[in-house]
Formats: sequence, structure tokens, C-alpha cells
Amino acid sequence: MIDCNCSKHSDSSGFTSGLLLGLVLGAAGIHFLSSSDEGKEILSKLKESASNTLKDLGENPALSEKIQDLQKTMDAARATINSAAERVAEATETSKPSPKKNFFQKMGASLGK
Repeated sequence: MIDCNCSKHSDSSGFTSGLLLGLVLGAAGIHFLSSSDEGKEILSKLKESASNTLKDLGENPALSEKIQDLQKTMDAARATINSAAERVAEATETSKPSPKKNFFQKMGASLGK
């Protein structure tokens, strides 16, 4: 008989308990922020602060230059990908589909239709 010693398979790292604790605390935080007046006020302050921070980052000239450089790189990559896709499409267009084979026939009449 096979003896299954399930006690050896316990989660010694605490990952599962940490995951469950995080889920419970996250759900409690969402409930607090969305249902109570104080939570809604805190949420609106967080949104306003994030909006102001994004505006400040957008006005930063060094960051603006990096974003423009990134946009140029992305446009060049997009053009390269599009041209490669066109070449692949052209290469695959020339092949003709093989004629349909009727494997199941009885005395010359197709049984599939």
C-alpha cells in the first residue's frame, strides 16, 4: 500500500498565507475607498495628486525630449514591422491553394456533400 504523507507538502514559505492576506487587505481597502465618505475623499485627493504629478512630468523638458526620441524609435520600428509584414504577404500570395481532394468517394460520387 502507498502511504501518502501529506504533511510533507505544507507551504513552508508562507506564499499562500501572504497571498490570502493581501487579497483580504486589498478588498477591505477597496471597500473602504468606495463606500465611505472619508474613503471617497481620500480617493479624490489621490486622483488629484496623480493628475498634478502627471502634468508636472509632462512639462519636464528632459522627459519631453526622451518621449519624443522614444516616439521616433517606435515609429521606425513600426515602419520596419509593416514592411516586413508586406513582404511576407507578397511571398505567401504567390502560392496557389491545392485542389480539394475527395478522399471519401463511392463509385465516383462524393459522400461529403
